[in-house]
Amino acid sequence: MPMQSKVRAITAIIRPTMTYASPVWSGCRPQYRKDLQRLQSKALRIAAGAPIFARTADLHRDLSVEMLDDHLRKLNEAFYKGLDQKENPLIRKLADISANPFDRYPRPITELTL
Repeated sequence: MPMQSKVRAITAIIRPTMTYASPVWSGCRPQYRKDLQRLQSKALRIAAGAPIFARTADLHRDLSVEMLDDHLRKLNEAFYKGLDQKENPLIRKLADISANPFDRYPRPITELTL
């Protein structure tokens, strides 16, 4: 299988699986995001046949694949920007991103209570 086809398979199948529901879990410990970044880099390294000592940034640049943190940031920004346009008032409240003083890691505060 050609290398470019392997890279496309990673970006079309594996990365969406890793980033599924990212606005929900993106406020978790930064270590989880680093683990996902390592998995993506490992898959790219295998697809390209790159040695283990090759820099991750160079690998991503050479294969034209953006880093996972940048991709997650874009997904989350698009998600929260789109919430203001929804008709449901509860969903619009999700767009309110304010800091909770008791949270160790900042995340959106929701007002969805039953």
